[in-house]
Amino acid sequence: MSAQLRPLQGRKILILEDEAPIALSLASAVAQAGGVAIGPTATVAASFALMADHTLDGALLDIRLRGETSFPLADVLAVLGIPFVFVSGMSSALMPYPHRDRPLFDKPYEVRDVIATLARLLQPPARVASPTSVATPDEGPR
Repeated sequence: MSAQLRPLQGRKILILEDEAPIALSLASAVAQAGGVAIGPTATVAASFALMADHTLDGALLDIRLRGETSFPLADVLAVLGIPFVFVSGMSSALMPYPHRDRPLFDKPYEVRDVIATLARLLQPPARVASPTSVATPDEGPR
């Protein structure tokens, strides 16, 4: 299959979602896109434990979990430079300042849109060609 059909090919994607049907749907979508679902897990602590055992390429994070939010995990992912997408029923107006520009999909959402957004975040930045310096022969003394 082409990279367009499997945009997450070989990428390890952590899934933090406390609603089992949604978690399984996300894991299935990651696998269909060629990725490797790490989890799903329902707590921040379990997510950190998985991070200790896996090198992650990206993550899909529900914000409101049972008795906690995913913001501590999001903070660590941001520091580590691991791209992530929020998938939650929480309003973007309540998003903490450090994460206000992160992608957020309100429930219900189209899973294919979530996967496409994560795939875009995982793409390496376009390389800017640096100008080549042209060496001129030394003209010597005049």
